[in-house]
Amino acid sequence: MKTFITVLTVGLLIALTSAAVFSSDHGRRVGDVEQQPSAYASKIYGTVEKLPEKGLSGTWIVNGKEIIVTKDTILKEEHGRVEVGAYVEVKGTHTEKTFTAYKIEVKRANR
Repeated sequence: MKTFITVLTVGLLIALTSAAVFSSDHGRRVGDVEQQPSAYASKIYGTVEKLPEKGLSGTWIVNGKEIIVTKDTILKEEHGRVEVGAYVEVKGTHTEKTFTAYKIEVKRANR
């Protein structure tokens, strides 16, 4: 009888634990989707065509695309300076029609 109760207890414990594991949901909730606009990470490679008139924060044009650069954007200038004509890699996020850069790396200086 003691063995039967032990086996029953262990079996019940395993059943309850596995039910909790398999019933957990790892998906998104509808409220999360409604609160978060659809944004995704992306990269753009191209030539800098236009920079803001004052400083580097503002709207850049890279390969005809508008890029929003903020004070938090990281600039890496190991292969040249940021200037019109420089070839860059821009990492950022698209939100609807806006591309905001979080990192810009100069790949090749203006020639």
